[in-house]
Amino acid sequence: MGAMKPLKRIVAGDATLAEWEARRSREQALTAIVRRQLPRAFATRIHVVDARGAELELAADAGAVAAILRQRSGDLLRALRAQGLEFSGIRVRAHVRAGAESPPKPSVNQPDRASLRSLDALARSLPRGPLKAALERFLRHVG
Repeated sequence: MGAMKPLKRIVAGDATLAEWEARRSREQALTAIVRRQLPRAFATRIHVVDARGAELELAADAGAVAAILRQRSGDLLRALRAQGLEFSGIRVRAHVRAGAESPPKPSVNQPDRASLRSLDALARSLPRGPLKAALERFLRHVG
């Protein structure tokens, strides 16, 4: 048996595999650039599908995310051009996966009773003003 070759050498030695790896690397780099231009809340839900042509093709994991991305495509195209990436347009597709889990909802940080009592005592000791009013509203909301 001969010595095992590292996977990188195998991929680099085969023209088709090397082309696929180059495409994957470019699309991964473009995905990172696109995500930096978008709000964090849905940037991770978008990826580059095809960047070989004149038009950049993006995929979103939900229809609502795709709609927002379509609305922002002009700004995104300008930002990409500013970085030296020339595309004539952006095409967006929704790739909703069956059984895909929705992102976890943030947990609510409820203050404990001792904290609420101390905040209530503080609110009673404050003179009238915006701080006292805001604190009283907060206590009514969480209490």
